[in-house]
Amino acid sequence: MKNKHSNDDELYSVEPDDKEDSYAKELSIKPTSAVDEQTKSADMPRPKTFHSKNFTDVTDEKKSSPIKTKISHAEASGVIISAVMLIYSLAESDKPLFFLSTALLTFLLRPLIGALFGKHNRAVQNALHSFSVVLFIGALIMLFL
Repeated sequence: MKNKHSNDDELYSVEPDDKEDSYAKELSIKPTSAVDEQTKSADMPRPKTFHSKNFTDVTDEKKSSPIKTKISHAEASGVIISAVMLIYSLAESDKPLFFLSTALLTFLLRPLIGALFGKHNRAVQNALHSFSVVLFIGALIMLFL
């Protein structure tokens, strides 16, 4: 017995019934099942369902973060202190302090050294950063051996 007032197509629909979806309205998403009859024609492509309001192109060179080429007063003080530590470690033959001060000096002088390499600035700064981190870890290992 089938009720002639019920419609099986409405009960078992493949597409979601999102014509009145409040979440889609909040995000400015046009529901996929609520397409106008004009856009269903074969000449026009189906509209996109999501449009971001805050899209930024990551390939834009002007908006990329600039690489720092100047050092601050605190960094200049750190360079001086690490240079004094380096001289002291050479005078006292302290190998862990030598590697620690070299790592600190390399890390603090990255912007100045990287600026000397022009278009390879970012690659040189990344290499010096990795080198200084590895040198620091090696100094800590040497300290406890």
